[in-house]
Amino acid sequence: MSVGVIIAAFIIYFFPSWNIADPICTYLFSVIIAFTTKPIFEECIFVLLEGTPSSINIEQLEEDLLNVAGVSEIHDFHVWAISVNKFSLSAHLISDTPMKSLSLATDICRRKYNLYHTTIQMEGSQESKHYFKCEHDLHD
Repeated sequence: MSVGVIIAAFIIYFFPSWNIADPICTYLFSVIIAFTTKPIFEECIFVLLEGTPSSINIEQLEEDLLNVAGVSEIHDFHVWAISVNKFSLSAHLISDTPMKSLSLATDICRRKYNLYHTTIQMEGSQESKHYFKCEHDLHD
């Protein structure tokens, strides 16, 4: 921008009637700035709206968690952006072996999907001594 201002100053100095050079220079730089800041603005909006990351295959992640030993069901499954390139997961898993399944599910999230901010609520199946039922109707 400084070079543009210097060029506009030279034009106005040598051709005083061309004083429009300064506003034209300012306009051109505002257009350049608008285009260069657009990606940053889009990232900010994505994070503020807690967007679902396109870099993570959500369907594959859900399938991988369903394939964890002991897991029979997943509900309240959410993945969203908490900052730029930092994502979070929350889910409820029903399992016959809750602690073992929690360990395996956390490992999959970290190693395969780089999800280090996870909240996984374990619920034991009805046949399990760890039986726990989620009491809200949001996933019905």
